[in-house]
Amino acid sequence: MNFRLSITIGIITGLSTIYSCSLFTKEIVADSPKELLEEGIKAIKLDQDLQARTLFTQLIEDFPDSKERTQALLLIARSHYSFEEYEEAKFHFEKFIELYPRHKNTDRAYFFKAMSDYQRVDNVSRDQVVTKDARDGFQQLIDQFPKSKYLRQAKQKKNECDFNLAKNVLEIGKFYYRTGAYLSAISRFKSLLDNHAKQKFFDEAAFLIAESNFYEQNFREARLLYKKFTREYPRSRFMLKAKKRLTALR
Repeated sequence: MNFRLSITIGIITGLSTIYSCSLFTKEIVADSPKELLEEGIKAIKLDQDLQARTLFTQLIEDFPDSKERTQALLLIARSHYSFEEYEEAKFHFEKFIELYPRHKNTDRAYFFKAMSDYQRVDNVSRDQVVTKDARDGFQQLIDQFPKSKYLRQAKQKKNECDFNLAKNVLEIGKFYYRTGAYLSAISRFKSLLDNHAKQKFFDEAAFLIAESNFYEQNFREARLLYKKFTREYPRSRFMLKAKKRLTALR
């Protein structure tokens, strides 16, 4: 008897759960896009982000020509961003930029599009494709919206990306240097100095270019590079070593 009773209770509970879920996911029949937008914003305030996203999506699909559509699209993107779904967030921010290139909030979309890449940036020893995408995104905002309220943050984040990209090249060059692949090391260090924004570790790259030439027994080039190094980086921690090399090469 107890066994049958427990089965009956389980079935009733399951049906109740299914019924309540269906109510939660059911579309709201709204007379206007404004109502859907308001309901979506209410859901956000109640921390019901998935429900809010559903409402905004319904608004976009049912009222494609409404003025509320722009705000709904931006709120969907922000919802993905808040859930750390950065690839989806980037997609929606890009969609907003494509549809509304002159909207008053387009600079906001550019900033958070770049931030969606920035949030996925890995450390300097890993692949830096996402770092470059983030850096380029911040640069787009800087170039196109010089009066944006996000300008200062964009410049700061761009500088961080520049640092990571440059540091990555330095670390690759140092790997080649440590393994005795001096010509490859020279190529990387030169690329760093020629193609990246100046960083505090440029003195190390300049010194290691000279060292790589020294170990390649290209002594004439090494001597010129050591002399150049002492002129350009007089306070470097590598100065003493560079002077010793110059003395030995005389």
